[in-house]
Amino acid sequence: MKDKGQDRKRRAFWQARLDDARRQYAEKRARMDRREDCYKGTKQIPAAGGGAAKAAGNVRNVVYELVESQVDASVPQPKVTAIHPEDRPLARKIEAMLLAQIRQLNFKEMNDEQERTVPIQGGDFWQVEWDPAAGFHCTMGDLAVSLRHPKQVIPQPGVYELEQMDYLFVLVSQSRRALERRYGVRLPEERESDVAARTSADADTVEGLVTQNIAYYRNSAGGVGLFSWVGDVTLEDMEDYQARRQWVCAGCGAPVEPPKNGEAARCPVCGARGARSVPVEEQTLPRDVTLPGGEVLPAMGRGPARPVANPDGTLQRDEATGEVILMPGEMRPTVLPAYSPRRYPLVLRRNVRLFGQLLGASDVDVIEDQQIAINKYGTKIQEKLLKGGSYVTLPQGVNIETTDRELKIIRLKNPADKALISVLNIQPDTSRDQQMLEVNYSWAKSTLGITDAFQGKYDSSAVSGVAKQFSANQSAGRLQSKREMKNQAYARLYRLMFQFMLAYSDEPYPMILHGPDGAVEYAHFDRYEFLKRDAAGALYWNDEFLFDVDPASNLASNRENLWTMIDQKYQAGAFGPMGETKSLYRLWTLLAETGYPHAEAMKASIRGEMEQEEQNGAQQADAAPPQEGGAVQ
Repeated sequence: MKDKGQDRKRRAFWQARLDDARRQYAEKRARMDRREDCYKGTKQIPAAGGGAAKAAGNVRNVVYELVESQVDASVPQPKVTAIHPEDRPLARKIEAMLLAQIRQLNFKEMNDEQERTVPIQGGDFWQVEWDPAAGFHCTMGDLAVSLRHPKQVIPQPGVYELEQMDYLFVLVSQSRRALERRYGVRLPEERESDVAARTSADADTVEGLVTQNIAYYRNSAGGVGLFSWVGDVTLEDMEDYQARRQWVCAGCGAPVEPPKNGEAARCPVCGARGARSVPVEEQTLPRDVTLPGGEVLPAMGRGPARPVANPDGTLQRDEATGEVILMPGEMRPTVLPAYSPRRYPLVLRRNVRLFGQLLGASDVDVIEDQQIAINKYGTKIQEKLLKGGSYVTLPQGVNIETTDRELKIIRLKNPADKALISVLNIQPDTSRDQQMLEVNYSWAKSTLGITDAFQGKYDSSAVSGVAKQFSANQSAGRLQSKREMKNQAYARLYRLMFQFMLAYSDEPYPMILHGPDGAVEYAHFDRYEFLKRDAAGALYWNDEFLFDVDPASNLASNRENLWTMIDQKYQAGAFGPMGETKSLYRLWTLLAETGYPHAEAMKASIRGEMEQEEQNGAQQADAAPPQEGGAVQ
């Protein structure tokens, strides 16, 4: 453990770096609040010349409409490719493990939130961590994936790629009591130091919450270090936080039990109670493992043989051969190199890449002028209509009842006053204002490449169904870049998740595999299956796989379209002649694989018919008379 003086210096060093990075990032964070307000439908209209902002009386929220038009609720499915032929079964297991994690971590909700944050802010972040308290009954720990808003991630100034940064910061609003229980410290009674990490910058602080500052940085060995603090209290300081760690005695260095409830266990060697967590570069193999080449790697192996010494120190030799007599080496545990991801635990998903920016282009920025103009014209149209109306002219001294009675009485002094009573209808002309409002709306849609056909609206330019489909496809083509950025981000996320599982998942992780015939197989993701031996005889962890997303995942998520396409393939003869039992079995096998209701029952029924037909065919073959051959005499 570092002394208090050194700890204070470390905290002051990182606090100064955070203050500088936050100051240079402040303008972008303020802009993020403005974008969020536009999406929510702000009524503030900036005044010309920098004066006081005015309030709009009527808001047509085109930012919300156009952002929601682009929402894609589908989660791209992982696709893992092995670069070595013997690793193809492992690639299949990685895919199954990632699919299980997607369901368990509820990626659909995170994707739904990110589908709005990315076009609004230009990007968003995932954070991947290992939670030692999670997992199933027979596993210790599991993956934890969470979203980090761009306001919560403060990058190193001037660097626009995460893996090229020397350091970056993540600011998270946490409960004070939860942090005290987790780290076993006493935090001062202070409030949030950075409210923007939780909500807008001008929001009030909340009692009981504090801002946890987390600094990730590259250490001297190229790994990732972590320094975390709240106010004047250091929570974590690990030079290599992704390395596997072990609790040892602070005095003699012997292994000890981890602290419980903030109190360290007594050292069995020296009796001291101080303990510290140290990184380890090696780990022992817990059980026998079969390597890909068929070699069995035992958990315990004999060390090198030792020569037998005489009492005088000379070596004993065989009288017949003169060779030194050797004793078998003692049993030792097999030692493995410890695996570390050596990557920042953050994954950035951009909207559209821009040179010289960490985040991508924001859709709100490019259509904000049109939104402001629409707010102005909508307010102007409303004011004109409200100020118009009907006016009554009356002679001097004549009043009209203003009650709700059907028959109203006007009392006139003489018949000539009747001619002076008239009604004037004042109807303002709003046609030009409405025209400009629609023009700005069209400009906003054209800027983002969204058409009426893409939104599912009536499109007067499409004179046929084919033309309407072509218009929708053209709009989708303009948005292809955003989909590619989403797919690439998910591919990087899946790779990082696999690396964390390979580094920390000591117990086999249960999952489900689907066989070629659609049958469900229950299997496990075992990280020790990824052990390999190189040409020099050294053991290493095999993480040499290519990660991508399945381009057919969007189709697979829309099951109605998928079932329709399967029916068309069946009618076209892709499964064999229509009506044959084998063709029907292939059809219902594929429908069961895609989740068609009651398909498993139909598949089992057809399977029974196939077995009955095979038995009948065998009986008929046995009952048929033998064919006589040879010449007739």
